[in-house]
Amino acid sequence: MKKQDRIFNGLAQRFNHRIYSNPKGKIRLAITQDDLQQTLDLSQPLNVLDMGAGLGQMSCWLAQQGHKVTLCEPADDMLSEAKQMLDAEGLSDHVLYRNDTLQTLSQTDIEPFDLIIFHAVLEWMADPQQAIADLLTLLKPKGYLSIMFYNHHSAVMRSLMVADFKRIKNNYIAAMGNKGFTPISPLEPAQVKAWFDKFGVEILNWSGVRAFYDYMHPQAREKVKLNDVLEMERKYSKIEPWQSLARYQHVITQRA
Repeated sequence: MKKQDRIFNGLAQRFNHRIYSNPKGKIRLAITQDDLQQTLDLSQPLNVLDMGAGLGQMSCWLAQQGHKVTLCEPADDMLSEAKQMLDAEGLSDHVLYRNDTLQTLSQTDIEPFDLIIFHAVLEWMADPQQAIADLLTLLKPKGYLSIMFYNHHSAVMRSLMVADFKRIKNNYIAAMGNKGFTPISPLEPAQVKAWFDKFGVEILNWSGVRAFYDYMHPQAREKVKLNDVLEMERKYSKIEPWQSLARYQHVITQRA
């Protein structure tokens, strides 16, 4: 069966429960926001695209800082939930909403962006390399691209930890269909770096996201405080070997 891009129609509430409202989602937001603040000058208003924005947490954070945000989400219910959240925060005047896929947006006549956010989307694309190429067409020269992607090495490590050797031997790390939350294109960091080299973009920052939390024993997770976890996650997000084994990889690049 040929892989197709995954769009999460009808799963907004499930996403909110499983990803955004628990420590995993909070760690993810904290590390990516830290990286953006430490790498870029966010004091001046930017024209930002949040592509595959989900429920809009990153869009909300950027709009709160006065940036002009285009929130683009192809899943109808997620786009609706994101709009409700931003309306409640009084931020809709800073946000333009689009119900497009990356492919359709890249074919429209739209003003290029200073910064594109593409977090936890690349692993759901049937052709991730082409997705990066499409993103670059939407970016200004010297513009910034922030990509967070699901790490193939982490998926292998998790399978090893639970002795699921069959999954590794049969190369079942990726999913093929439209069910569940196993990405269709988990990516090896070296492969993504090679694509960036090919496209001539400069890597400004590379961090691991959830360098250890996903490997913690469930009982340890219940006892530890989130602030203590965040302190350690921030420390080990840029230290090997934990960086390369993190659940996600976060890369900030600049277009030539």
